[in-house]
Amino acid sequence: MARQLKVTVLGGGMWGCVLAQHLANKNSKVTIWEFVPQLAESLKKTRRHAQIPGFRLDGAIKVTNDVAVGVKDADVLLFVLPSRALAATAKNIQGLNLKRTAVAVNASKGVEPRTLATMGDILERELPSLRGKVWTLTGPSFAREVARGVPTKLLLGGPTKPITKTLVALFHGGALNVSHWPDRLGVELGGSLKNAIAIGAGILDGLGTGANTKAALLVQGLSEMSRLIRARGGRADTIYGLAGLGDLIATGTSSESRNRGFGEKLGKGLSPKRALAQIPTVVEGIEAAASARELCARLKVKAPLLEAIWRATRGAPAKGVLKALGF
Repeated sequence: MARQLKVTVLGGGMWGCVLAQHLANKNSKVTIWEFVPQLAESLKKTRRHAQIPGFRLDGAIKVTNDVAVGVKDADVLLFVLPSRALAATAKNIQGLNLKRTAVAVNASKGVEPRTLATMGDILERELPSLRGKVWTLTGPSFAREVARGVPTKLLLGGPTKPITKTLVALFHGGALNVSHWPDRLGVELGGSLKNAIAIGAGILDGLGTGANTKAALLVQGLSEMSRLIRARGGRADTIYGLAGLGDLIATGTSSESRNRGFGEKLGKGLSPKRALAQIPTVVEGIEAAASARELCARLKVKAPLLEAIWRATRGAPAKGVLKALGF
């Protein structure tokens, strides 16, 4: 019988809670560390997340606001944090006594604005003891759908090691079908860049252009994502899998997507500030668009659609996205 793994989920947002419950259902010993004290206390007392109707955390899942308590004796550190909070959290953990055999799985999406490091890069930079032991779990995965048991395929991007099979088995099962992909960099960039393209898809919805135009946007967006991933050192074929094409289709077309929803509001004429105020959770695509623009400049990659989307998030006319598509 396989040993019960102790998993610490860092981040008690929707996806963090859903993954924690999924792992508890699979007989893992799970702790959630949430950095906002009020949210941690609410999760501990009510076992519910306000934005997931009907969802309830198993009573065996421990919830804490103390990071030292959270990571103590953890076999797997599962990072499910807003991208802007990842580096600071990793720095705090570095001074703690982690297990020598501990590994990290990143489920956050984004690129660090100044350094343009991916989330996995940040973890290896801030946690030297975990270098070579970081994987990224990604793919089209709306938390509320997984909470309802909707069948969902994901990729675990990272090195091929003996423990890789154990990590795949840790997540695989129930609503989740998980497989390994060796290009961690590519899946991380795909998971971030598609959020920016999804804003553009939402802009078209707000402008009322229809499915024909959105299809053109998704194709051009995929092409620009592919050029960036290859220029940065990722695999060319990664973009055609779950972390590229799959994630882009879901995020660019679903009403569940906050990035698409934000873009739709821009397309209807709202300012970025007003549009953002109407979205209850983090819109990662705003920072992703800025990072994509900087990546293009540094790597000398032409990406007119990503440029137009970035400009729209800064208040430029939303119709600039149509111009970038050649209309």
